[in-house]
Amino acid sequence: MTHAHRFHLDVEGHSVTVQTRHGARETELLVDGKVVDYLHARTGHREPTTALTAELPGDPPQSFRITLRFGEAPAYPAVCLMEFAGRSHPMPAIPLAQDDTTPSGMTRPSLRSTRRLVRSLLRRTHRR
Repeated sequence: MTHAHRFHLDVEGHSVTVQTRHGARETELLVDGKVVDYLHARTGHREPTTALTAELPGDPPQSFRITLRFGEAPAYPAVCLMEFAGRSHPMPAIPLAQDDTTPSGMTRPSLRSTRRLVRSLLRRTHRR
């Protein structure tokens, strides 16, 4: 189970993303790919609710607030809400890329199976 989360929502032509890392001790808010707010909790400590604020670019800029609630147990995932223009919008969770998959979605072979394949090929070439 991963200890990182990513939530994303497109609002009025702008991209809003919330990312957590290191067991949710670090939380950053990105607007159009740029970090606009950042929160770092003390080591070994994580608040059950995190609040971040920022503004959407424009004339005039429009402020919004992000509320991130972490579940008490792994069965209860984190929930992210964006409060914008007097309404609350849930931000969908975006799955994080797995280190053990390739872009095509196929899993990479293990080191052991790669070694077996190389040994087998070497044996075949030396027999001839």
